[in-house]
Amino acid sequence: MTAVKVAYFSMEIALWSDVPNYAGGLGVLAADMMHSFADLDYPAVGVSLIYHQDDDLKKGFNPETVMKRVPEMVEVTIENRQVKVGAFVHQVKGISGKTVPIYFLTTNLSENPRWDRDLTKDLYASSNAYTRLGQEVILGIGGVRMLRKLGYATIENFHMNEGHSAFLTLERLKEEQGDVAAVKKSCTFTTHTPVPEGHDHFDYVLVYQVLGSLVPANIRQLATDQSLSMTHLALNLSKATNSVSEVHHGVCERMFQGYSFQNVTNGIHLPTWVSDPIRELFQQHFPSWEQEPNQLEQLSQISLQDELLAAHRKNKQDLIDWINVHQEFFPAFDNPSGDDGFDDETLTIAFARRFVAYKRPSLIFQNLQRLRELGYRKIQIIFAGKCHPSDESCAHLRADVRHYAEELRGQVKIALIPDYSPDIARKLVCGADLWLNAPIRSREASGTSGMKAALNGLLNLSTWDGWWVEGFARHPEAGWGFGDHSQGLPDDQRDQRDAEELYVCLEDIVDCYYDRPEEWLRRMQLALALAGYFNTSRCIGEYEERLWGVGRDNS
Repeated sequence: MTAVKVAYFSMEIALWSDVPNYAGGLGVLAADMMHSFADLDYPAVGVSLIYHQDDDLKKGFNPETVMKRVPEMVEVTIENRQVKVGAFVHQVKGISGKTVPIYFLTTNLSENPRWDRDLTKDLYASSNAYTRLGQEVILGIGGVRMLRKLGYATIENFHMNEGHSAFLTLERLKEEQGDVAAVKKSCTFTTHTPVPEGHDHFDYVLVYQVLGSLVPANIRQLATDQSLSMTHLALNLSKATNSVSEVHHGVCERMFQGYSFQNVTNGIHLPTWVSDPIRELFQQHFPSWEQEPNQLEQLSQISLQDELLAAHRKNKQDLIDWINVHQEFFPAFDNPSGDDGFDDETLTIAFARRFVAYKRPSLIFQNLQRLRELGYRKIQIIFAGKCHPSDESCAHLRADVRHYAEELRGQVKIALIPDYSPDIARKLVCGADLWLNAPIRSREASGTSGMKAALNGLLNLSTWDGWWVEGFARHPEAGWGFGDHSQGLPDDQRDQRDAEELYVCLEDIVDCYYDRPEEWLRRMQLALALAGYFNTSRCIGEYEERLWGVGRDNS
């Protein structure tokens, strides 16, 4: 029998760029946490789903290309049918060689009929509440049953990374014969979503249809009366809940009044996201930095400008070469100098994330004339973002960027990469000069891409939201912030005011990059030092102290 301190449940875990198990930052964070569990030899196990995407075996994703099928199988009841759930396992190896297993659940089994196999076909079946509900039953209830079947008899904490896995509490209630207090002692919960629309709710008619006798009699007290709120179910059956940045902490307390939240600001797994040249620099000055990443905070106190400049130049050249090989990313240029690509001398700005309206990819284009004046032949911008074929809003945002790129051709170079994956993110966070983040304030819970950029010496230009408020407080010269004076304004006035502040920052950024190079290098060094705090090793220590260790008998 196996005992672990934490079973970490997440609907997505982004271990590989080409494995369809993630949509964005939630999955990337989960993967970074799993890597740090392994680095720290922390007794943990991960649980997620794997999505085959296509019923055609030749077109669909085959999990056996990257992990092993386990022989164990469990059942969950969905609409009075016994649905078989299988699992694949991947062992995440840490820096010392220790491993942590992640079990990826699937119903794509020959033992199931076609309609049950398709329950785990696509990540976030958002247009189909029945399938979405079924997925969350498989993750939560099926996940607990699978762990028990695999021999995990003692699990101190069932950790829910977002509310998608909250049905695990129903299985725990069954195990504890309805004892709510006993279940709460074993469950913890992280909420990442700062807007009500992002929290799953299910109509009780559908819930009873799908779950039947699995629904406890007191479900409306646990998960709200009008509809089943997965977030409230997790909140009411957890001994501790956390937000993911100090700004988000305030958002959570306003959204869920009457509940208390700890805060554990997100981090990143440094060995995963550091470039080779920066890794060598770290290794030279702090040989044990991977085991003790907090040592990197001392980077602000030593002299390494020449080494840092050389490392960054290599990273930037690699990015520019990659961009110029893929020139189909560009709109056509009309440049009288004959320069038809990006170059490594120009200030390079990256904006890479999901193309959704609140992230405001077009904010920098609010005043094209102002952008021309301050950026003419002095800046080049890379946009990266992937749209689902049915996401018309995303497609419109991408079309806007392409339109502005045409308007600015020959003046400000724009590359629009029609994809975004961990592999592409790694190129951008290593090789650009400036990381642009422009969400509407309080709409981004944390945002870890800026941490990855800082880890590689990029400076941040961001609204005062998520982690950046804390990052700037630690090292104000590690970047710039804007959006101080737009709270409460109508949308159009808010965007106009934020854009004005962005341009003021950008004017100073251009001047610093070209005319104050020593200051720029000093700022880069301070950005590097932020990695000593914003990492998932620190996160796990804080989770242990503030969530998982709560109520533990240490006698």
